[in-house]
Amino acid sequence: MLILFLGGIINAQLNEVKQLKLLEKKYDSILISYQKKAKDSLSHMTKKERNEIMAREEAKIIERRKIEEYAQLEKIKGEELGSDIFKLPRKYLKCEMEGNFKMPDLLVKTKYKPTVSKVSDENLEGGGGSLESVATFYTTADGYIRNVNTTGENNDFNKQIELTLYRIEKILPRCINGFSKLDKYSMPVKMNFKN
Repeated sequence: MLILFLGGIINAQLNEVKQLKLLEKKYDSILISYQKKAKDSLSHMTKKERNEIMAREEAKIIERRKIEEYAQLEKIKGEELGSDIFKLPRKYLKCEMEGNFKMPDLLVKTKYKPTVSKVSDENLEGGGGSLESVATFYTTADGYIRNVNTTGENNDFNKQIELTLYRIEKILPRCINGFSKLDKYSMPVKMNFKN
């Protein structure tokens, strides 16, 4: 009975991660559709005017997306808190000893290409700097990423790192002496901005 309950908790979290991926696809298609319609309906304007309007509207859509993604992140974390009530035994799984560990691709692949406005480009000039954060997370014996937390000064940057790691969902777990187990990782992340 306990196994069925714990399996339900893990599946609930996996469903929340799947919902996060569906949100990403949904907003990509909304943005792409908007761009196509806006280019047609604003074709009478100059390219500069059209890009300014499109960039503003896309920013509004992206802000709605961010709000929904952050709400979904809270659901994922809520599911994890529910499963942390029980101290799960460390599960060991047989694995193949491979030296070919491949880091997952962390770049978000999207068909949407943002519209760039000259006005927004001019506002960004002189804005060098960097953002730093440290992400800690666990990988289960079967490779699922769990309990992602970040520490850093910029809350939006921290949440974007957490969302990126949850979107990966599953990686090849570390194999030691023919067995994989629950592992904790710490990963520093730094993003530099150049003029």
